[in-house]
Amino acid sequence: MARSWLAEVARLGGLSASHLSRIEAGERPVTPATVELYQRAVRLALSEASSPTVDEVRRKDLFALAGATVAGAVAGASSVVDLDECAQWIAWEIWRGDGHELHQSLIPAALRPATAQLVQRRQLVRTPAGAVRFAHPGLLDFHLACRVFGEITAGASGRLETTQTSHATDLVIREFVQQDAASEATLSRWMRGGATDVLRVNAAGILAKVEVPETADRVIAALRADEAMRALYLTAVASRVLGLPWVLATQFAQGSAVAGPDAALKLAEELRNPRDAAARWCSRASAAGREPVRAAVADALRTESASENLRTMAALLAGADPITTTAERPR
Repeated sequence: MARSWLAEVARLGGLSASHLSRIEAGERPVTPATVELYQRAVRLALSEASSPTVDEVRRKDLFALAGATVAGAVAGASSVVDLDECAQWIAWEIWRGDGHELHQSLIPAALRPATAQLVQRRQLVRTPAGAVRFAHPGLLDFHLACRVFGEITAGASGRLETTQTSHATDLVIREFVQQDAASEATLSRWMRGGATDVLRVNAAGILAKVEVPETADRVIAALRADEAMRALYLTAVASRVLGLPWVLATQFAQGSAVAGPDAALKLAEELRNPRDAAARWCSRASAAGREPVRAAVADALRTESASENLRTMAALLAGADPITTTAERPR
């Protein structure tokens, strides 16, 4: 019975049940973030306590499970706070919020001492309004990438199912994935059959930056077959390259908004981007007719290593629609 509740707590925290099992078995340390997760689970169960759909025995199991973990943390936790985990928690909360800062009132009490240490170490900056932000965007990307990669290795997709990661964060995660074949296999599985469009595009976004032509080909094949994922990827590229707000970038990706006379040329430059095979492929939508665009395509052909991108660029130079041209090719 407790196992089913353990799975529910794991889903609530975007973790795997096996990860929490190892914590309870004493194989991994209980951290402030773990305590905060179980406290949230208890609060959620209490809020449902009057509901006739909540089974009384199962609810008691959850209370016992959460209470034991919290008590164990209080009794046995070291006075040394895990600064990395605190930084990763703050990075995620910032990213899923406004992307810039987090008000200190939203930080759990258990993490506030570590937050103060991160401020002292100049990783975090406290604003006059009582918020914290990372001293450099690269720190946000690094700590966010560490958290996401840890969940990928644990097989936990919860966080990646709802919030789309950034190009910069994907580049950091890519560095970890290139050294871990199992995580690449997990991302490939999520890219092809993830439960949400966001999970599939997040997986594709990381894999597209792995510097292996065969991996790039698999990503582009998945984008061509998955219209919803393709629309999200093009939206992200348009937002980053053209500097558009997400709503306007979405409209641009859908063909219902014009981003200005230089949009085609800016996106054509993305054809030369060596760090994102899928962005190069998505940018094919802009390359039609104009000589500077054709020049960018011809230039990119000299350095492209992914077969799917080579076919796409050749189709563009021939004046053909790369999706129609390649979709009917036997695989």
